[in-house]
Order: sequence, then C-alpha cells, then structure tokens
Amino acid sequence: MFAYLKGILAEKKPVSVVIDCHGTGYELSIPLSTFERLPEPGGELKLLVHYQFSESDGPKLFGFFSAEERSLFRLLLGVSKIGPRTAIAVLSSLSVGDFSRAVMENNTGLISTVPGLGKKSAERLVLELKDKIAGISPVIITAPSASNTMAQDAESAMLTLGYSPLLIRNTLAELMKSTEFTSAEQMIKDTIKEMHKKRNK
Repeated sequence: MFAYLKGILAEKKPVSVVIDCHGTGYELSIPLSTFERLPEPGGELKLLVHYQFSESDGPKLFGFFSAEERSLFRLLLGVSKIGPRTAIAVLSSLSVGDFSRAVMENNTGLISTVPGLGKKSAERLVLELKDKIAGISPVIITAPSASNTMAQDAESAMLTLGYSPLLIRNTLAELMKSTEFTSAEQMIKDTIKEMHKKRNK
C-alpha cells in the first residue's frame, strides 16, 4: 500500500515521527536506529514504510531509514509470537548487522538483551531465522583480533550495566577510529563518558 513517504519532518520522538506530505501529516512508528539518523524538524525526509493492520490497533505505519531495517522488521514479523512492538525493540537495541551476526553465531545471550525477549524467544528467533537472515545483511565472520576481543569484553561489561547495545556499539565504533585502546577497562571508561556526553547534549 505504501512504499515510502517523502516530505517535511514535522515532529520527531524516539518512537515516532510525523511527516508532512503536501499538507497531510502521517504518523509513523520508528526504531531508535532510524531516530538517530533523522534531520531536525523542518528538514526534508524520506522513510521506507511498512503498513500493518490489526483488529486491536487498526491501521498503523512503521518507518525505516534503510531497506535492511524494513526487511529485518518484516522478517521478524514472520516469526511466531513476534509482533510489531518486539520487532521495533530488536531494531532499537541492535543494528541489522549485529542481529544478523548474533543469529548466525547462535548468540542467544545478546539477542535476549532486547526488551521483551527472553532466552526461549531468542532461541526461537535463531532457529527460525538462521536460514533466512543472510539475504538481508551479509554476515562475515572472521577470527577476532586483539582489539575486537577487548571490544567484546568491554561491550559485555557495559551490557550488564544496563546500557543499550546499539548505543554501546555506535559509540565504541566511533572511538575506535581515533583511539588506540590498550585495555578493555580504558574502552569502558571512555565509552561510558562519551555516551553520557551524547545523552546530555
């Protein structure tokens, strides 16, 4: 019914946007991964759209910045007992690449960090998606380098502190471009400091 909407960003919240298309405002639910890439209100915006209708909620639009996000959202809806709210939570917590990698590597621990998903749900996702996920985001599994091992250790520690997996990865990836870390402890301290800076902007 809808392929995409292009117009002026009228309103934005972490969970939704309103796009003004020639005087008509369309409200779309979005994941955090899309929210982080939005322009300021008043800027032009194009979002890919998924239309959903349910007896309880009626018609609803979901918006995505990339085709990979929308494809993963639709793939998740095909899994038993996974609805739009949980699918959005997955995209808000993990990048498409990280989720794909977790499925391919049977990393149910990482998947179960998504709000609303427990260990059994994570195991079901891995079982049902393992043969389908590669078509969305090619996953390259390589032997971990020393820096990758440190990053994994740092990430695990920050997950236990309650930080969002998506926020951790994005912030850590930015820092690793300009900083040569010598320990996981340094990674944790610098990443937490940078995440607090972003939150307080």
